[in-house]
Amino acid sequence: MCANRISRRASIEELLSSFQREFNLNPSRPLFKITYKQPPTWPISLSKPDHKKPIRIAVLDSSFNPPTKAHLQLIMKSVTNIHFQNNQPVTIQIPEKQRQIKEQPSEFFDACLLLFAIKNADKMVTSSDASIVDRISMMEALASYIRSTAQSDSLTAALQNLAVGVTTHPIFTDKARAILTSLSKSSDNPSQSFSLYFIMGYDTIIRFFNPKYYTNMPEELASFFETNSIICANRQGYGGEEAEEQFFCSEIFKEIVGGGEESGKKVIRIKLDDEIAKMSSTRVREILINMKNEEEVKEHQVKIRNALLDLCPEPIVDFVIQEGLYRKVC
Repeated sequence: MCANRISRRASIEELLSSFQREFNLNPSRPLFKITYKQPPTWPISLSKPDHKKPIRIAVLDSSFNPPTKAHLQLIMKSVTNIHFQNNQPVTIQIPEKQRQIKEQPSEFFDACLLLFAIKNADKMVTSSDASIVDRISMMEALASYIRSTAQSDSLTAALQNLAVGVTTHPIFTDKARAILTSLSKSSDNPSQSFSLYFIMGYDTIIRFFNPKYYTNMPEELASFFETNSIICANRQGYGGEEAEEQFFCSEIFKEIVGGGEESGKKVIRIKLDDEIAKMSSTRVREILINMKNEEEVKEHQVKIRNALLDLCPEPIVDFVIQEGLYRKVC
């Protein structure tokens, strides 16, 4: 492990320890902490901000165990396929149309956030999972990769204004409250407002609208949607387009979100390519379980690396291999 990585790991561990102490003082209060941000003014852009409009932040919340090209495409497609006219979201799926919108009076996302919840409402951490420190390290590597590969223009400016953060609570309503509280406290301008757009796969959307996570779901989600919105992407293995359409026409969805144009403001839908939509962190872990360390199996290691490069950005592949993550312990 290189000296820079050791130093950064120690910094993350210290931050998490401080975070845990703060959480222990008041476990019921949702907390949010930034571990990485570029530029230092995040989420305010380096250009002069317009305090009359809310700062729109695309939030990708995931377990990042590890980050994949699906995570990468979720954040990039959200930023490049959605713009705002008269404060209303407009989704553009065709690349040619994306270029055309630069000539129209449109607004775009201002910033991005990669978010990890230390607690998960459904999944238990196992011994084979990456540690919290490793996941944050991979999220920071992904953030650096996004910034280095994204074009620098008005459409993709949010991809250059990126942060990594952790939160203590697993429920989205609590996550949103923790982030907005933190941003308001740290803002130099008390009149500045923020709007969060949580990016979710369809499988997460189903859980988001499950009453078991709430004391009073209609009231709690109505409050959530006052300030926040959802970006929903297709996900293979959950019934396909027909199942998705049935859900978005269901009574529980309409009761909370409404119908027609109103629902399109609160839940914005984007479509990932089929190859991306079926990618999963589980598949990456399955490949790594059988990776061997012996010098004489270099050919096998090259084959494994190439398989991983089909699923993950190169900095993530390098990290999981160098750190020996997810390998079977004999």
